[in-house]
Amino acid sequence: MFDLDRHARHGEYDDLGRRGMSEIHSEELAFSIMHGNGNVILVVDEAISGLTGGDITSDLARELCAAFRSWSVDGIAFVRSDTTPVRMTYFERDGTHSQMCGNALRCVTRYGTENEYLRSESDTVATDDGPKWVSAAGGVIRVAVGPGREFQKVAADRYFVFSGLPHLVLLLGDNDDLDAIDVKTAGAALRFDDRLCRQLNHPEGLHVDFVQRQPDSIRIRTYEVGVEDETLACGTGAAACACVANRVWDMPYPVRVVVRGGEMRVDNAAHGLLISGVTGYLGHGRAVRPGRLFSTDPVSVGA
Repeated sequence: MFDLDRHARHGEYDDLGRRGMSEIHSEELAFSIMHGNGNVILVVDEAISGLTGGDITSDLARELCAAFRSWSVDGIAFVRSDTTPVRMTYFERDGTHSQMCGNALRCVTRYGTENEYLRSESDTVATDDGPKWVSAAGGVIRVAVGPGREFQKVAADRYFVFSGLPHLVLLLGDNDDLDAIDVKTAGAALRFDDRLCRQLNHPEGLHVDFVQRQPDSIRIRTYEVGVEDETLACGTGAAACACVANRVWDMPYPVRVVVRGGEMRVDNAAHGLLISGVTGYLGHGRAVRPGRLFSTDPVSVGA
């Protein structure tokens, strides 16, 4: 359960307003703090915030993510609703522009459906990794990250998959202790391995997943580029690991994936790898206009 302090949140936003940002009027910012299995995503509504495509920069993304210190924002998704299809532009916490984020896409799908930007049964969201099929049918958020691409064996226990982002997947043995791994240190060593990154044709760096097979699932822990640390969940990582589990261990789809933030499910369909799991709201910020108040009252994670 996330424990957010309302007064701290107001203080953080007020501090952001006092400092100001050249790209936007912070008092007009409209956002929701959301999460996908604990992966905390700041969702910014471009139209309500008065933002245009030219306003969206790495510097803006980094400053907005850093503005909130009561919880650790893993990344920021800008939602543009006045285009067809609706567009998501995503940045990691440090301002790194990423072409995709599976959990951000799940959050945007829920946000877009509830704000009537997206059709609930089936729709498309444009990303920098191409158009992605999304659905909120029956209240279940499912999104496609595309097929597992560039699949290759790197070493006896290591595989590479591009699932919207580049993932190096390390397979652990049955007797290995997944919980004992120092993911931040071990992940960073591989993420910044220049020779390995160039060998795999991804000099920008690799997300690193540590995976262990269970009787009816897989458990994973993920180091994320741009966050430069372990996160509670990674959507593209879950998809990459499920792809490897299917191809190497013959594990049938759908694959149940246990992450530190709970359980996710990865299926395979015409649109590619489909990921689903818990999404929720942690708080809202609405545009301040004369007579209106800023609010970040939290909403239940399970809501």
